[in-house]
Amino acid sequence: MSTSAESAQQWLSEKQPGLEEVQQVVARLEQRISQHQGEEEAIQGSVEALILLQDHIESEKAPADQPPAASDVQLDNGQLIPEADPVRLEDDVKRRAFEALKNQFKDL
Repeated sequence: MSTSAESAQQWLSEKQPGLEEVQQVVARLEQRISQHQGEEEAIQGSVEALILLQDHIESEKAPADQPPAASDVQLDNGQLIPEADPVRLEDDVKRRAFEALKNQFKDL
């Protein structure tokens, strides 16, 4: 069987090796890759398997009680957006406010 990410995933699923055994395989793959002198395509499967196994090691070492990722957190923005209609300003008020801002920032 050739080495690939698919075969590495199959090995992890079927054998369910311990962390030490996975680290040994990673070491062998790193050695194989560093000693390879042929075309890059010929070793690509080993590179993909190495990445998959390294990711597996990282996920196994990660603490189990990690807080959810920031993208998973639902923020309560209820107080930020009031349930009211926007304030309506007269055109002359808007114009004066715009001119005041323009004058304030003209030197920037």
